[in-house]
Amino acid sequence: MVAVGNYRNRAELRKKPRRQFHYDASILLDGASKPCACAIADISETGARVVLESERELPERFMLLLTRGGEARRRCRLVWRNGLTVGVEFPAPQP
Repeated sequence: MVAVGNYRNRAELRKKPRRQFHYDASILLDGASKPCACAIADISETGARVVLESERELPERFMLLLTRGGEARRRCRLVWRNGLTVGVEFPAPQP
């Protein structure tokens, strides 16, 4: 599916449409570190655009915590980065 007219005024190449979304979340890098704050800027079934609160190295895979206690979460794979903004994919669950 290709839709024209995203926020950058380029052809939209995502398979699933994204919707604008502003939600405070956090990123868990591993079980030992403290989660780092972020905000979800837009989201789809298959990925999201996330804005980090501060500069931080991210591994290729990490957990996006959607609730304060981490009960709701999504596994993420880092796809791109531009400063504090990152694009993530939600990989399909392993059987």
